[in-house]
Amino acid sequence: MIVYPAIDILDGKAVRMRAGDYATAYEVAPSPMEAARRWVNEGAEWLHVVDLDGARTGTPSNLDILRALCRRFTVPIQAGGGIRDYDTAEQFVETGVTRIVVGTAALDDPDLIVRLVDRFADRLAIAVDAKDGMVVEKGWTVVTERKAIDMVHELGVQGVPTVVYTNVSIDGTLQGVDIPSLDAVGRAFNGDVIYSGGVGKLDDIRAVGKLKHRQVRGVIVGRALYGGAFTLREAISAAKS
Repeated sequence: MIVYPAIDILDGKAVRMRAGDYATAYEVAPSPMEAARRWVNEGAEWLHVVDLDGARTGTPSNLDILRALCRRFTVPIQAGGGIRDYDTAEQFVETGVTRIVVGTAALDDPDLIVRLVDRFADRLAIAVDAKDGMVVEKGWTVVTERKAIDMVHELGVQGVPTVVYTNVSIDGTLQGVDIPSLDAVGRAFNGDVIYSGGVGKLDDIRAVGKLKHRQVRGVIVGRALYGGAFTLREAISAAKS
């Protein structure tokens, strides 16, 4: 299982926030570039980058930073934030990222998913963000009436290779991971699952890793790493145990 250090970008700064609330955003590194350098130096196998401005508005605002990260580092990068149409997906790919993470709002257009699967294949992941089991959209600001479990099942049928599943209610809280819902997502989806939300200690990473039989292939970690709860090397070791 791969550990993905998270680099969230807001107004050009590397930040973290709690439970999807933009009002709680706080700076965690001198810059996104410095954050990336730190994680690469500590052995990162991948980086997970999110344009929070784009996630909220639907218009990417930090593509230049993303492009600079891809030029500077050879570590593969998955990135998203505001990808709700085909042209924006192409913009992200042109920065040099290895995998794009398409926003949940794009799922209102089934034809778009077909095009994305056809065009990007294994370079595509879909973000499935949920609160209390219900999908949220537009930078986690709108709760829909769609169940996350139903959505991931539909995505699997459509041929999507990877979903990034986030329990928004606990993201950035360090309170522990949501294993029951992750297990349910793994059962419902026939591709790879990357989990995000609530990781606060190494045992959380180990708990996620135990769901490898459910196709759980990665875990995204942010606040716990920036806050020094454990090192990235320790997290990688826990993920492989």
